[in-house]
Amino acid sequence: MTEAEVAVEFIRRINARDLDGLTELMTEDHTFIDYEGNVERGRELMRQGWAGYFEGWPEYRIQVHHVLTGGDGVAILGKTSGSHVAPEVEEREYVLWTAEIQDGKVNEWRIYATSDQALDALEDYR
Repeated sequence: MTEAEVAVEFIRRINARDLDGLTELMTEDHTFIDYEGNVERGRELMRQGWAGYFEGWPEYRIQVHHVLTGGDGVAILGKTSGSHVAPEVEEREYVLWTAEIQDGKVNEWRIYATSDQALDALEDYR
C-alpha cells in the first residue's frame, strides 16, 4: 500500500471500530498526539485508548474530504461525527490529521483542531 492508502485504511478501521485491525496498522512505538499536544506512545497503550474511545463514543466516524502526501507523511482534511465534540462544532469545523508512515504502518497519528495549527502543518505537504 502507498502511504496515503495506509492512512485511509487506518481511518476505515477507526470507522469500523476494528480494534484488532487498527492495532495491526500501528508500529510498536506508535505515537498519538492530540489537538492539545498531549503525547501517548506505544501500540498497546493506544489500543487501550481506542478501546475506551470506541466505548464512550460508539458513533464516532471520520469523513475524509482531501488527502495530501509529502515524504513519508500524509495529511487528511475531513470532519468527524459522533465524537466527544459538540455536534454543532463538528458540523462547521474541519479537522486535520497527519500520519507518518513507516514500513506500511502508522508510526505517528496527530490531530490538529485549530485553523492556525492546521495551516502550519499543511506547509509540510506543499
